[in-house]
Amino acid sequence: MAASEVRIKALMDFLVNVMGFKASFVAKRPYLLGLSLEKRIVPRGFFVKDLISKGLLAKVSGLTTLFASSEKVFLQRFVYCYEEKASELLKLYNEKLNLAAVEKLKTPKL
Repeated sequence: MAASEVRIKALMDFLVNVMGFKASFVAKRPYLLGLSLEKRIVPRGFFVKDLISKGLLAKVSGLTTLFASSEKVFLQRFVYCYEEKASELLKLYNEKLNLAAVEKLKTPKL
C-alpha cells in the first residue's frame, strides 16, 4: 500500500468529519489517496463548504467532480459560474490554496 496510515487517517478525518461524507462512500474511492490533501482536497473542500454556507450550492454531488477534476474544470464548475453572485469567490479560493500551503509548512514531517 503506497499511502501511509497517517495519510489515510488524515484524509478520512477531513472527508468524514469536516466535509460530512460517509466513511463507506469515501472508502469506495481509492483514487482519493493519490491526490494531495494540502494542495487539492482541503482547499477545494473548504471552498465548496463556503459555497454551501452562502447558499450558492445545495450540496456536493460527487467526489470525482469535486476532487479529481482538473483545476480548469473545477474553476469552471465551482468558481466562475458564481462570479456574478459573489465576485470574491476566486479570491476566496486562492486564499484557501495559500492557507493550505502555510499549514503544510507548519506540519512536521513524519
